[in-house]
Amino acid sequence: MSTTPFIETGRVLTARSVSKSFGAVRALDDVEIVVRPGRVHAIVGENGAGKSTLAKILAGIEQPDHAVMSIDSEPYTPSDRATARALGINMVPQQLSLVGELSLAENLLLVAPERIARRAHARAMLAETLSLAGVDVNIDVPTSSLGQAHRQLGEIVVALAEGARTLILDEPTASLGPIEVGGLFAHLRALCELGTGIVLITHRLDEVSDVADDVTVLSHGVDVHNGPTQDLDARRIAQLMVGDLPAPAQRAPRELGEVVLEAVEVTAAAARDSPLTDVSIELRAGEITGIAGVAGSGQNLLMDVLAGFVSPATGQVLLDGRPAGAVDLLRGHVAWIPEERSESLVPNLSAGENLDVYRHTAGFRAPTPPSRAEQRRRHEAAMREFDVRPADATLAATGLSGGNQQKLLVARELGTGLPGSGTPRVVLAYGPTQGLDLRAAQAIRERLITCAEQGAAVLVASHDLEEILEVADRVLVMFAGRIVTDLPVGDATTDRLGSAMAGITTEEQNS
Repeated sequence: MSTTPFIETGRVLTARSVSKSFGAVRALDDVEIVVRPGRVHAIVGENGAGKSTLAKILAGIEQPDHAVMSIDSEPYTPSDRATARALGINMVPQQLSLVGELSLAENLLLVAPERIARRAHARAMLAETLSLAGVDVNIDVPTSSLGQAHRQLGEIVVALAEGARTLILDEPTASLGPIEVGGLFAHLRALCELGTGIVLITHRLDEVSDVADDVTVLSHGVDVHNGPTQDLDARRIAQLMVGDLPAPAQRAPRELGEVVLEAVEVTAAAARDSPLTDVSIELRAGEITGIAGVAGSGQNLLMDVLAGFVSPATGQVLLDGRPAGAVDLLRGHVAWIPEERSESLVPNLSAGENLDVYRHTAGFRAPTPPSRAEQRRRHEAAMREFDVRPADATLAATGLSGGNQQKLLVARELGTGLPGSGTPRVVLAYGPTQGLDLRAAQAIRERLITCAEQGAAVLVASHDLEEILEVADRVLVMFAGRIVTDLPVGDATTDRLGSAMAGITTEEQNS
């Protein structure tokens, strides 16, 4: 007897007249979406357009103010997430929810229906689901030891093993590189062939034409387009979302200054990344250095070493030629934007408290403490500068959408309007625009360029090669914990970078 839940075909999830407000903010206004089995339905829109709110309503996580929803013409009114899951609708959030100390089988036992009572049964169910979905993930090791792509696939497989027939994926590719994205999309198409309906929330508009059959475009809580993706390219989708974007600002000429931050022959190890082996890198004032590489190649660990959060086993990190730890780097105006924003934001603190979280550690003391009203005014001015929506300093960070949390983090690290802040001397940014819409991403890339123009040494790691090529002056590629390529951006073609990401060094490419 099969242990895998039967995946229905012919099942349609329909939601009409979906409306939701949070206080005075109208998140959704009479939105409609139809998710058909065997098809990928993309939801796109600016940050704050209502994408995640719509997804959470479909998944039973949020309750709408008004909605008419059905599954195959039967009323669908989930009171909570468990009700939705029991009816075969499950959401994989942007911030993955797997317990890192547990294996995939053990994670399934945490959330599984009562009928899965034993580890062996859970493991058998996962193994068969993996086979059906064409996914190869180790189900017996702690999920913290899996790479980002495998954790993403693991969470999807756990949802399928729970009985999901409609999967809602919130920004599943935000922290994946092009190779991992291609693999994920192949698995999604395989799931569609089994009859699964997939809702894909994404900001990467090229993905819509690559994998989606249908698309809903949201703008300020209103669906401005519903229908097939056929004949819709990324440019047209962007116009539907935000209108015509202004051209990027022209770069001012820059002269490179002295080395500000460097790693010298660093060796280090971490659970989820390739160990670093004798890695050396110099970051100069006025220069933007980009780092590319497939997930797990060591770039995350290198950023953590440069930020002082991981001590190298051998070698050292120098700020202005002197050894420096995390507090020295913070007080030396080193800005840090990690790949996982949860490592830097405190979700239960307010937005304003998050903006001030480093002030005392950094040694800033205001001669006259501001009043609460003045403090809130400054915080909300900083939030408006970076288009954090809503610009309410009293709102808990967890109450913001993922994209707006990212903008709040960037406002703290790169903003200059807060007490004790100023242009950073060094910027360490991993995927600074992940989860952001086109307009917000462009604004932050221009801010990074402005930081370099003002003399900062900037290091940008990203899974998005286009982002690196747009901002960087030189591009490094990491593979298996080593820097295998260092090219001026004019020589960094996608072919050369792709070869380097596969482990072919510059010398081997030139031979």
